[in-house]
Amino acid sequence: MAKAKKTIKKAVHSVKKKVKKVAEKVVTPPAPPTSKVRDKIKDLAGQRRDASIIWEEITDNHSDEDIRELIRSKGFGTLLGNVS
Repeated sequence: MAKAKKTIKKAVHSVKKKVKKVAEKVVTPPAPPTSKVRDKIKDLAGQRRDASIIWEEITDNHSDEDIRELIRSKGFGTLLGNVS
């Protein structure tokens, strides 16, 4: 009986150790890459009206190319030159 109890205890300890290793790997998801265009527009939004208009219209799911296309469609060529 004592031998069986000892064997079970070792098995449980082994499983806990493996689960802990897996949990440590899964805990933090990778951070999304930052957008240089979005950061530049955010900086310029306080200084320039065209940048503030674009900043109000973009959301988190816009890519850099989508933001550039939005700037082109609004006709803000100067802002596009500063962002690119």
